[in-house]
This record gives sequence, C-alpha cells and structure tokens, in this order.
Amino acid sequence: MDIRRRYVLPFLTIAVATALSGSTTGFEGKWVLDKSKPPATGGPEDLEIEMKQTGSNLTIKSKYREPKDAVYPLLWVGIMTYELNLTTDGTEKVNQIGPFAHNSRTRIEGNKMTTEFVASDGPGKVDGQWIRTLSRDGKGMTLQILTTSSDGRKLDQTLVFRRK
Repeated sequence: MDIRRRYVLPFLTIAVATALSGSTTGFEGKWVLDKSKPPATGGPEDLEIEMKQTGSNLTIKSKYREPKDAVYPLLWVGIMTYELNLTTDGTEKVNQIGPFAHNSRTRIEGNKMTTEFVASDGPGKVDGQWIRTLSRDGKGMTLQILTTSSDGRKLDQTLVFRRK
C-alpha cells in the first residue's frame, strides 16, 4: 500500500494536471456573432465558428450565409472560409483560399490571439492582423480585423462573438 501511495498517486496527480492544462487556451469551442452588437459592414451574416486546438495546430470551421451576389470582399478572405488551419507557435502556415495563397503566423499570449497574414492572388493582395481577445469571463470574444489592401486602402472591422 505504501508503494502505491508513493508512486501511483503522484503519477495520477501529474497526469490529471497535464490533462487539465493541456493546450487549452480558452479560445476553443463554438462561437456565434453577437446580434445585440452592431454588425460589421459587409461582413458575413449569421457567422458561427468552431475552434479546435491540438498542440500548436488550430482549426477554425465556419458557417455563414453566402453573399447573395457570390462576391466576397477582400477584407473577409480567411474569415469567410469554411475551414482554416493555423499554427499557434508562431511558425508560418499556408492555406489556399479560393484563388488566394494565405500565409499566416499566429501566437497566443494570455487572452489574446494575434494572427499576422498576407493573402494574395497575384494582382490582388491584402495583409494585416486578426486580433482575437477573450472577455474576462470567457463568454465573449472580439475579432479585430486590421488590413491594408494592395492599393493602400485600410480595411478595418470588429466582430463581437459570444460563446454558444
């Protein structure tokens, strides 16, 4: 019995603590646009996202109502995509989003996740940052989109989400 207490209990304690700490950052889960907040201009309607993280790999799956004219404004490249894969350790990740090559680097620091990116299809290009910030209670998240298009225009928006 003494051997079990000496070796098994500390092992179980470490295993449980590791499982609880894991790679959980608070961003994982399902999120929906907060309809009580003003909508973003030209943004996706009825946007819902689900974030899943395994190690440094983060997958963001999105659902939204397709634009009636089937035109996606350049600002929303990467936001209006059904699945986006990021890495959270600062290494570069490349995704193909329609005609756009989307190169990004993401890092998480406390309640803030920052993704720096460049999306280009040759003639069209947008670069910028997505800054996701969790509320103190973890029930809300803002997504600030700060971008510059290849013609120098600043295209900035903020989306407000609530945990589903």
